[in-house]
Amino acid sequence: MLEKLKIIGLRDSTESSIAIPFSMYIAMFNPEKFSVSNQTEYKYDDRPGSTGSEQRFDKVSPRSFSFEFLIDGTGASGEIRVVDAELKLFKITVGYIGDTHRPTYLIINWGTFVVRCILKSLTVNYTLFNPVGIPLRATINASFEEYITPKLEALQNFLSSPDVTHVRTVKAGDKLDLMSYTIYKDSKYYMELARANNLSQFRKLKTGDQIVFPPIETTAEQNT
Repeated sequence: MLEKLKIIGLRDSTESSIAIPFSMYIAMFNPEKFSVSNQTEYKYDDRPGSTGSEQRFDKVSPRSFSFEFLIDGTGASGEIRVVDAELKLFKITVGYIGDTHRPTYLIINWGTFVVRCILKSLTVNYTLFNPVGIPLRATINASFEEYITPKLEALQNFLSSPDVTHVRTVKAGDKLDLMSYTIYKDSKYYMELARANNLSQFRKLKTGDQIVFPPIETTAEQNT
């Protein structure tokens, strides 16, 4: 049995709302393809006269997704759907809810692809009409942005924070100063790491050993 792509509209972002969808749109035809975009953002040195600077990592932006959906009201596929009614259902599912004063939260599900997201943009192209001008075929080009619940975002930030003790397994080629930079965003804490891990040969780390990265008071914190 062919599984169709589904877009589930939710009134809010809580887990309980998943059991009671606000609306649901089931694609007439599964997309032939879709795109997933990832974007990493950096900060730059904007001092006057600066001709170049190191790109300092800022954040990883939410993923974005683009889909194209075909609606066919001609019956050529063996199934007839009314184009205007399909478009209305799609817009209700992904669109603005008056009493919540914001668009719906969405879950897109197609096979193993499941993502929480919100609608970013929507374009409808009408490509066929009957003799009196009623649309018989249309394509929906929609882009979505991944939505991460505040609880999940807080957990991710907590687990990646330098204020939390981390443990890393040494891999071939690892160096303590580079590992320090990965966790603390500063390589200068390698001596503190060597002392915390009782390392006498910190320049020659042993593959497979575990290095503990405890919370370290950074220079910025010391100056506050």
